[in-house]
Amino acid sequence: MDAVLSEALSLSSRARQLDARGNYGEAERLLHRAISLVEPCTPPSDTTVAALWNSLGELYLHMGRLDDAERWLNKSLDLSVTTREFKEIATTRETLARVSQIRGELLKAKALRMLGAPDDMRCGHHGCRRGLLRTPDLRICGGCKVCDTSCILSYALGFTLRIQGVFYCSSECQVSCAKYWRLDPASTNAL
Repeated sequence: MDAVLSEALSLSSRARQLDARGNYGEAERLLHRAISLVEPCTPPSDTTVAALWNSLGELYLHMGRLDDAERWLNKSLDLSVTTREFKEIATTRETLARVSQIRGELLKAKALRMLGAPDDMRCGHHGCRRGLLRTPDLRICGGCKVCDTSCILSYALGFTLRIQGVFYCSSECQVSCAKYWRLDPASTNAL
């Protein structure tokens, strides 16, 4: 069992490296291999499977395969909720919120992010490693270009509703997120 788990974690680590370099096909193959090793020999309460499903969902998000991303992320979320793995729950909710945001489902994205309030939330920057955060540790985006382009809904009635729904733990994370979206960091309205 330990050898299988070690091999699966090694495959997952290599898959994340390949994902970061844009080698999505090989990363997908490695993650599916890791999942096929772990699923048959772990108890339903083992959170390793949820973490692998979450990694596959993130990979599909990077690939633009939003339906696949949502399917795997929801599987991860269901298992994480069952096992009460709060860090994995918050991470998966944040990634699901990114899927919703890309689809233009902005109210859903904000609702997903707020589900963990006040104690189990994550920074909106995908690279932030601070873990679980409390609501007072986060600030809602002040209107960077990501929000200007993604978080404004215009209604036929002639008014505009701004939905600022991304939370950051620091201005550094906000600027890093702007760089990720290939925006000029100077255009962000710092926290």
